[in-house]
Amino acid sequence: MGDSEKRQLSASAGIILIILLLCTAHIALADGEEVITDINSTYTLVPEDGIVKVSKEITFYNNDSKTRYWRGYYSSFNHYLPDNALKIKAFDNEMPVVFSRTSEGYHVFHFNRKVWYDESYTFRIDYELETNKNTAVFSLSEYGQRTEVILEVPAGFDTYLSRDDYEVEERMHSSVYKFEKGQRWDRSCVVNSVKVSPRLTLKNTAILSERDVDVEIRYWEGEEAWAQGVMQTTLESLVLLEAKWGFAYPPGYNITITQANITETGGYGGYNQGSSGIWLLYTSNPGILIHELAHYWTRACDFDQLWMEEGYADLYTYLVLKEMEPEDGISRRDRFLGKYDTMKKEYDFPLSDWSTPASLDNFNEKQVDFGYKKAFTLTYTVYETIGMEQLQEMNRQFLIHPGNIDNVDYLMIANSVSGHDISFIEMYLYT
Repeated sequence: MGDSEKRQLSASAGIILIILLLCTAHIALADGEEVITDINSTYTLVPEDGIVKVSKEITFYNNDSKTRYWRGYYSSFNHYLPDNALKIKAFDNEMPVVFSRTSEGYHVFHFNRKVWYDESYTFRIDYELETNKNTAVFSLSEYGQRTEVILEVPAGFDTYLSRDDYEVEERMHSSVYKFEKGQRWDRSCVVNSVKVSPRLTLKNTAILSERDVDVEIRYWEGEEAWAQGVMQTTLESLVLLEAKWGFAYPPGYNITITQANITETGGYGGYNQGSSGIWLLYTSNPGILIHELAHYWTRACDFDQLWMEEGYADLYTYLVLKEMEPEDGISRRDRFLGKYDTMKKEYDFPLSDWSTPASLDNFNEKQVDFGYKKAFTLTYTVYETIGMEQLQEMNRQFLIHPGNIDNVDYLMIANSVSGHDISFIEMYLYT
């Protein structure tokens, strides 16, 4: 082998090494700079099979001028796929494309030919995502600005997307959502899709301290496992909520819990409508259900302030969840306290001024989220400072207090019961 050939191989190897480190799916450079990647992604919900079919056509352009002078080339492409992607296949027009998953979580796709300067290479990636037949929650996992995304959902499904910069075309048998090329993708877009259908019912009875409470779960066909899980959590939680609050289940009515879509809950995970029951988002975890059940107690206390309603509901969610699933309870507590610390510099406000909108959207969700985290941090700090017995004594004082509990009433009761320095409460309320 001659010296010139050795130099060429050495240069190519250097270029390839750089490529393996730098060439990722989210690179989207301007024309004439290094590499360009066009991605056309299609997501098709197939409810009868319980899947979403995903197909990505990727065209890789080598505009890297260094490869022209050094006579190097590109031979692989890195791309992140969802962790729950199944039946992954990659191929070009002639043969399969070999790929592997790295310890960092992305896949490396090895081209079937070298892509020299001013050349391009097109290949496809297909995979599936699992869903339920009547409820589908999944993400459009995309990156960059040269990406076109099409989502097709069968007719009869109520669909909500976590971003709204798309066009929708209503066809005879489906709805097609299209994100044009040029829109920025720097995070996934969550899709919630539900088939509109009559609900079935599951019934049981909670045996509580002063009376039995009938519980009815209303759910969509095919969601029996969801209904059974909600029923079990409800029956266990009601008993624990009585014990933790220090007084019996307050309402005189029974409980209905309805599996709901995101439109019916206004974007929230759940919504307690008193005697009309709880509307629970079908993707909600047990913590959200316990939070909504805890509102039967917060309302009995006649709290005048939103921070009391939501802070106490989240505090008792933690206390109950810690009994039922200790790791989940502690993890939820730590996550809430951590988010308060990280968000307060940008979003902080006095809790006495807190209110929430009727529905969540991209513009208000972070401010709302911070309010919940600050309210929980305050009530949790009260609990840690005064202990469970005095916390329950405060609850009983709330019950017998004439009229609603405002901030002044709360401070008066807390000071009369606690016997501790609780001056920190006013800092949360007024600063």
